[in-house]
Amino acid sequence: MNTLKDIELSVLDQLKQKFTPTIYELWFQSLQLVSLDGDTAVFSTDSNFKQELITKRHASSIKAALREVVGFDVQIVIASREGSEGFHIPDITEKPEPEKKTVSPLPEEPENKPIDPEAAIESSSIVDEYTFDNFIEGESNRFALAACRAVAQYSSSPDKTEMDVSTYNPLFIYGPSGVGKTHLLFAVTNEIKKNNPSCKIVYKKSEEFTNELIASLQNGTQDRFRQHYRNADVLLIDDVQFLAGKESTQEEFFHTFSTLYENGKQIILTSDRPPKDIKTLEDRLLTRFIWGLLADIQPPSFELRTAIINKKAENLKISISGEVVEYLATKLQNNIRQIEGSIKRIAAISLLTGSPITIELCRRAISDILSGNEPVDVTVDRIITLVSKRLNIPVADIRAKRRTAGIVNARHICIYMIRQLSDVSFSTLGEIFDCDHTTIMSAFRKVEAAIASDPEFSALVLGMMDEIKN
Repeated sequence: MNTLKDIELSVLDQLKQKFTPTIYELWFQSLQLVSLDGDTAVFSTDSNFKQELITKRHASSIKAALREVVGFDVQIVIASREGSEGFHIPDITEKPEPEKKTVSPLPEEPENKPIDPEAAIESSSIVDEYTFDNFIEGESNRFALAACRAVAQYSSSPDKTEMDVSTYNPLFIYGPSGVGKTHLLFAVTNEIKKNNPSCKIVYKKSEEFTNELIASLQNGTQDRFRQHYRNADVLLIDDVQFLAGKESTQEEFFHTFSTLYENGKQIILTSDRPPKDIKTLEDRLLTRFIWGLLADIQPPSFELRTAIINKKAENLKISISGEVVEYLATKLQNNIRQIEGSIKRIAAISLLTGSPITIELCRRAISDILSGNEPVDVTVDRIITLVSKRLNIPVADIRAKRRTAGIVNARHICIYMIRQLSDVSFSTLGEIFDCDHTTIMSAFRKVEAAIASDPEFSALVLGMMDEIKN
């Protein structure tokens, strides 16, 4: 094999075997190997849009395929052939922007510096675009939406009464993944920020609360941690089910909850199940979770799914016939996130291929979603990204060979989850993490044993697996 074309064809053949025809035709069919110089290979594709998406989502798969062909690791650069000024090739010497983490440590402060109790407390992970105005209402979410609007109204009012707060305190919203719980939390936050900028708000996922508690114990900053949460006017905790099994975290959260409640501060919690179904949750927390108002959100009805599809198509400026909308609303029944992802995928395929949006195009576009046969590299990327966020460890460290305890633990969890959720062979896992078959099997068994013996660890790993499956 001595020409670039030979290598290119062999790489494409590897990718064709790995991916479904739809994925292969969409992203890889137009790839051309432009150069192979030392330890760098430049591939080109036919649009800037594809260049960006392939670089973000599929560069690791191309790298693995090229390694199979040439026998050694090569850095991959994706260029674009779009335009008349030659290739658009990113500068590989530039450092990538650091990945935005879901969990941020509390700001570093001098040891003796007091915390200003009047300072606004807000999370950087709030998405401003999520509002009540763009939340699509239906029978399955109407009650939860009304409760959130009421909480936002009362919390925005400078002369609210204690009775106003106690009526909806805490507000506990539950329902399966992807039905809009986090959208509602962001909408509450954005509404309060708009109407009462001085209101002190804390939004966190329960894993962030746990990670910050652990950091405060390690650094001796428990007092600052407690002030951060207990000075809030509104506390919003997402995915509170992940407190299950974490005794120290539940202890701290109980006292935080009690302090805020006794001071008439608003608490909003979300979970994928009602409080009584959260296993290994302390009775005293369970009792407090049901003190206020429980609001469930069910999977969207056919009518709501239809409205969501039409709205997402309108946002993406694509035209979908009534027949196609009905087909999609019938097929996509799991949750809103599945619908959003499907519409984006359909729009991308239509744009890139120049094809009208027909039932046949939609059928091909969502076939992997409906069958559950997500491409392996997508599953791997999603798992590693999720573990990175939950454990606050960079993706690059998980993929590398660094041996510090926290990184090794995260890597082992990824190996276990990938094996369980995608049935990837131990040999393939060895290729993904660049280690031998024995090391992979040992990592898998360690996590398996820890899940069986440690309820807190089990809740963390199984919770992440549920999130990936949903």
